[in-house]
Amino acid sequence: MLVLCAGDLHLGRRSSRLPDLAAPAARSCAHAWHALVDHAIARRVDLVALSGDLVDRANRHFEAVEPLRTGIERLGRAGIRTVAVTGNHDHDVLPRLARALPPDDFRLLGAGGAWERWTLDRDGARLHVDGWSFPAEHVRANPLDAYPREPGDGTPVLGLLHADVDAPASPYAPVPSGQLHATDVALWLLGHVHAPRLRHPDVGAPVLYPGSLQAMDPGEPGVHGAWEVTLAPGRPPAPRLVPLSSVRYEAVDVDVAALAEPADVWAAVVDAVERAGARCAAEHAGALRWASLRVRLVGRTPLHRALRDGTDAPPPEELACPIGDARAVVERLDVATQPALDLDALAAGSGAPAVVARLVLDARRAAAGAAAADDGLAAVLA
Repeated sequence: MLVLCAGDLHLGRRSSRLPDLAAPAARSCAHAWHALVDHAIARRVDLVALSGDLVDRANRHFEAVEPLRTGIERLGRAGIRTVAVTGNHDHDVLPRLARALPPDDFRLLGAGGAWERWTLDRDGARLHVDGWSFPAEHVRANPLDAYPREPGDGTPVLGLLHADVDAPASPYAPVPSGQLHATDVALWLLGHVHAPRLRHPDVGAPVLYPGSLQAMDPGEPGVHGAWEVTLAPGRPPAPRLVPLSSVRYEAVDVDVAALAEPADVWAAVVDAVERAGARCAAEHAGALRWASLRVRLVGRTPLHRALRDGTDAPPPEELACPIGDARAVVERLDVATQPALDLDALAAGSGAPAVVARLVLDARRAAAGAAAADDGLAAVLA
């Protein structure tokens, strides 16, 4: 059975720290949700599984409910069921919305914090889905302690849970990873952590955090989207990330040590932005609209003071560049360069700087003469 997995939709929010000209609709979490629906219909998946926080608590009544309802109804018309659990953000709004949706299209599991099993039969294939939903904004107990250990019947089981793994003090349903792996489950689909992560142990149930569907701020770098996985008896799951986020955040280092003029530095930044943007666009297979880059200048350079003071620095919009249908922009420019030092001249002088310079030069000579210099020492002496 082909399942499209996602979580942390946070409908009602938008990606932040983008230029004013970035169209609000194209950077919204609702945009990524509609892209997920399009992909599910095009791929003719059997099921869409959502692991909580579908609706963002801060904006749940204004921009969230209608996109969710529209998407689920579109999936239903295509013969695709949607199953979900609540998270800490939508523990109250999602149960109310679920009651207004056709039960043949959408199934909410585990309402009130009680485990519930639902079985999908489709074209001769079967899949059990075990789900638990947040009954309140904060849950400090481990929901797995109440997970029923039913004897298996040969049908694959998808576990659906919004939880914080290996964080025992968390107020967001803390669960130990070992307890997850020890269950008779084909795949655990979790929500709450926005960074995509797949834990695939040698023995036991794999655990997938699909991450946030839409990257929402620079703290959520890398590719974001949904995950396709086939769940069938006797077949190990191999989830595949499908990029759907219209925004990608990345950090880019530009080494300016060999550059002589500020103009050379800014030309190198533009080149780095173009290359990083092109790489991001290639990895997003047409979904990307904005590559938001945090650029950091590094290296020892006589230009350190001029760069730190912003001498001849162009405005951020002049560092942006088009990449096909998308655009790469500089969200922030950090100067982390160091001043160039003439150690020989310093060593010829007196005082503490001269002593330190002579020690560094002696250490460099000793490292150069050694059969194999220690990597850590080499980094310090660079």
